[in-house]
Amino acid sequence: MKYLTTLTPTPPYNFDLLLRLLERYAHPTLDIVRDGGYWRALRTNGGTALVRVTSRGTPDTPVLDIHLMAQAGALDAAALRAGVSRIFPSASAAEFYTFAAGDDDLRRVIAPVIGLPEVRAASVFEALAQTIIEQQISWTTAQRAQRWLVEWAGNQIVYDGLTFYTFPTAEQLAAARVDDLKPLKITFKRIHLLIEIARRAAEGTLDLERLRRLAPEAAYHELLQLKGIGHWTAVVTLARACGYRGVAHNDVALQAAVNRYFYGGTGRIPAVQVMETFARYGGFAGIAADHTLARWVLEMYPARGTKT
Repeated sequence: MKYLTTLTPTPPYNFDLLLRLLERYAHPTLDIVRDGGYWRALRTNGGTALVRVTSRGTPDTPVLDIHLMAQAGALDAAALRAGVSRIFPSASAAEFYTFAAGDDDLRRVIAPVIGLPEVRAASVFEALAQTIIEQQISWTTAQRAQRWLVEWAGNQIVYDGLTFYTFPTAEQLAAARVDDLKPLKITFKRIHLLIEIARRAAEGTLDLERLRRLAPEAAYHELLQLKGIGHWTAVVTLARACGYRGVAHNDVALQAAVNRYFYGGTGRIPAVQVMETFARYGGFAGIAADHTLARWVLEMYPARGTKT
């Protein structure tokens, strides 16, 4: 174990709440909770690093310690620190929480998830590929497929008898055949889409990382230009990769969450009603939707190892 760096995110920042959320993932793939910390394998400059993030602060005075637990190949420490900072951005939701305090409905809905930190994808390609897998299948099924994919690619590092994975490279997915990816159990159309986007990314004809440098609206419209990418995929991808917040109004879980927390109902409501619900919050609509969905995950999905 080697000390790497310390992060001091802007409060409120409830690291324990993040771990509780990640423990709802039935098939953890990249974001691993272990021994009270967050573990993640990262590629940097040809090497692979396993980092552990732990908290020694409070939600009001957050302090995150980052340690290098294991490595394979040569590592650039500065690049690794930059990668960790990208995954754990210091951006604050404090302005949103101040706004929410003035709205009775919104304050009540988001109260259990105030201070929930962001964890972003290591790359836009990673975020987009994972989101494509999640299109129109259940969340648990998608997690299982994502887990299979990282195991198939085999980009791994072992520590203390446990295997941690990084996401497949664009080159690996570009070289795959449709038959290779059948175990994902998604449609052939989506398998073709994954391979095509990976091929273009590997060839350099599709620069997904440049989306980080664009304004949210411009990045959103660029993603929509890709065949097979619609509103939900674009919104979720940009949230995971860049922190750009939009309302995925056609997300079935969000439709059920809005009905439950805003209207006291059960089941899904129409997408248009989801849009109308968050439209009243203007520029905070996207982050309000994200907090609503996070509360749903925390309350509706059991932590691993607990009985339903």
